[in-house]
Amino acid sequence: MNLTIKEDTELQRKLFSSLQTLSETQVDIGLLPSAGGQLAFILGVQTHGSPIMHIPPRPVVQPALQQTSVRTAIAEGFAQSLSAAMEGDSAGVTVGLESAGQAGADGIRAYIDAGIAPPNSPVTVSGGWIWNRVAKKGVLITGKGSGKPLYRTGALYNAFDYEVKKR
Repeated sequence: MNLTIKEDTELQRKLFSSLQTLSETQVDIGLLPSAGGQLAFILGVQTHGSPIMHIPPRPVVQPALQQTSVRTAIAEGFAQSLSAAMEGDSAGVTVGLESAGQAGADGIRAYIDAGIAPPNSPVTVSGGWIWNRVAKKGVLITGKGSGKPLYRTGALYNAFDYEVKKR
C-alpha cells in the first residue's frame, strides 16, 4: 500500500488570509460616529431620559439587539462569515459580516416601528402650552402629530446603520 500526501499551499494561503481577515475585522451596529453629534445627543436623551425636558427613558439600540430574532439573524451572518473563512473565501467573509450588520440595523428600525413605550404625551402630539421652570414662564410648543416616539423628521431612524471595518 502506498500513501501519498499532497499539500495544497494555495488553499492553505487562502485559508490563512481569510481567517486573518475575519480576526482583524469588526462590525459596528447602531448610531455610527458619522451620524454626527446632534443625533448622538438625541439618542442619549432618548436612551436615558431627561427629567428637565419631561422625556422618559426610551432605550432603543440595546433592547432591539437583544431580541431573539435579531440575535439569530446576526448570528446567521457571522456563521456565514465563518463558513466562508473556513473555505478560504475572504470576499465571503466580508459578505457575511455585512449581512450581520444589516440584520442588526434592520432590527433596530423594526424595534422602533413596533412602537416604544411610553408613547408621546398629548402635549407632544398636539402641541400646547407648557411651563418652563428655568425661564419661569409659559412656552408654546408645536405638536409632532404622532404618538409614536422617535418619529419626527426620520433623521435618527434613518441614521441607524452598520460599518464593517478593520480593528
